[in-house]
This record gives sequence, C-alpha cells and structure tokens, in this order.
Amino acid sequence: MYIADVFSESELRALGAEIPFSFRAHTTIGVGGNAEAALYPATAEGFSFAVSRLRSAGIAFLVLGKGSNVLASDAGYRGVVLRTDRMRSLTLTEQGILAQCGVGVGSLLRFAAENGRGGLHFLAGIPASVGGAAFMNAGACGRYIGETIRCVTALCGENAHVFSSDECAFSYKHSLFMEQPFYILSVEFMTEFGEKKSILRDIDRVICARDRLPRGKSMGCVFKNPPDVSAGTLIEQAGLKGASVGDAVVAQEHANFILNRGKASAAQIRELIETIRMRVYAVSGVRLEEEIRYIGEF
Repeated sequence: MYIADVFSESELRALGAEIPFSFRAHTTIGVGGNAEAALYPATAEGFSFAVSRLRSAGIAFLVLGKGSNVLASDAGYRGVVLRTDRMRSLTLTEQGILAQCGVGVGSLLRFAAENGRGGLHFLAGIPASVGGAAFMNAGACGRYIGETIRCVTALCGENAHVFSSDECAFSYKHSLFMEQPFYILSVEFMTEFGEKKSILRDIDRVICARDRLPRGKSMGCVFKNPPDVSAGTLIEQAGLKGASVGDAVVAQEHANFILNRGKASAAQIRELIETIRMRVYAVSGVRLEEEIRYIGEF
C-alpha cells in the first residue's frame, strides 16, 4: 500500500508531505537512501492523526528530528518518516519551559536566555531536537538532559500521556521511549531564574569548548562510553585515528567521531564501525556499544 492510498491530497498537503524522502539530505552524516515519504505534522493532533492512519494501514513508520545520531541504510527505509520540524512551539510555565518535540536545542536555549531562564547551558551546541535529545537522554559536560526534565508528554496508542521524570526512566544515553512505542510530543523543562547576560555567557562558554570537536558531516559520538573510560580514548589507543573505509574516516580531533569526507556510503560507515569494535576489543578487551540508531536494513 502506498501513502497516496492512505491519505487524501488535501491531507498530504496539510501534513507537508515530502515524496520521496532523502536520508542523505536530511541527516547530519549525509548518507542513506530514500523512504517513500515524509510527513511533517505541525501539531500534536496532526501527529496523532498521521500515526493512527499509518497504523491502520499497516505502514511502517519512524520519527525523525534533526537527523543526528542516526545512520540510514543505503537501501533506505521501507516506510514513512514522521518529521517533527514543524512542531516548534515554546511556552513559559510556572515550572520552567514547555517545548514541543521539534524545537531545536539551540532555539530552546535562545528562548530560555531571552526570558531569564538558565540551567540548560550544558546542552549548547548539541545538534538535536528536544524530542530526539529526550529520547536519547543526550548530554554533554558530564550532565544529561533528563536531569532538567520535569515531565514528557507522549503519544501512547491513541492518547497522549504525561510521564513524570521518574517514569521516563532516564539513565546513561537511555530512556523509556527507546524501549516502548511511545512518541514524544513535548517536554517540560525545569529552569533556574537568572540574568540574560549571565545565561548567555554560560552558553558561549560551552559552545567555545565544543569548538574542539570535529567539524564536518558526522553523527556525533558513535559509541557509548564504557565505565571509567571514554570510547574515544579506547579507539585512539587502538591506533585508529585517521582509519578509513572509502570516504568514511575516524576523526583526528576526537576518535569517537566518524566523518563523511564527501561520498561515504552507509555500508562504508558500518564497516568502519565494525572495524573499530573489533580492534578495540582486541587491544583492550572492551566491547564498545553504539549510541547511534540504525535505520533500515544493513
């Protein structure tokens, strides 16, 4: 069944349908094939409507925010992509800030600073949406986004449910939403009151520190850090800085990054990931586990 058999032309227009959808054009690593289509709902109701129709038709779907921390197959994805780009509302609350899932982390921090709300600066420079960052419990500077979340509203079946921070089961690079078919609609953050200038200085300090990270097309960090040691250190000790497969190369600046030098394929990146895993295990006895998510068949 095709997407045009499930939605009318007017419904597809309202959902901002993109047919086909290119992962190469819409992920930070810049590789991957196509999906049949992408839908861009602008509201929680539109998101729920799209999910309900796709489920009823038996069409596979996935949710994609900014396209970081993912590797899509060269063969693409047999299904529909739900993009959250248009779900970008931001609202001040008594507790902090309520952000829809598609809000970029940078936009969240700018809104927070403009309104004298601090405590989120450690997230600066993370190229993710609020929904994606909460899903992965993204972090930096030794802190994680789950620490700042009061609650998450997610689509569970046909209805929205509010999950407290404890119910989200945040842990290192993990959340409840990675285990259950619940789709994040919005996140409420706890913030601290402060002066705009001071908050902006905190954000700038973090961004300056991130300037040391590799530039170019990447997925961000590829592997989770094992206990008591960084994955980057283990990869460097295995002599893999600069190792490459085609145009996929281990970054010199930070060995836990794989860069696409221009024409890398998903297959080349996956081969390099497996090489890293095997070499690190041979040298250190540590089995590295990816934090990136795979899309499609490999």
